[in-house]
Amino acid sequence: MTVSSVTRVKGIVEGCVGQRVKFKVKKGKSKSQTGEGVIADTYPSVFTVNVEKRGFKRVVSFNYIDILTNYVEFTICDEKETRIV
Repeated sequence: MTVSSVTRVKGIVEGCVGQRVKFKVKKGKSKSQTGEGVIADTYPSVFTVNVEKRGFKRVVSFNYIDILTNYVEFTICDEKETRIV
């Protein structure tokens, strides 16, 4: 994992601000949590996703490194279902 890899992922996420995404967070052996939201904003080391579930709104933050280490998987909700690498 290099700085250029993190910069590349950050650039991809910045290009997806405002888009609806699905995410899957790996919690352990066979446990995972899924969700859906809109990428709200990007910061130097994290980005935020607005999630609304069962009428409750919350903001969830992720590191760019989470994507590189496959701790979390993001898929853009469009016709192609593009995965953010």
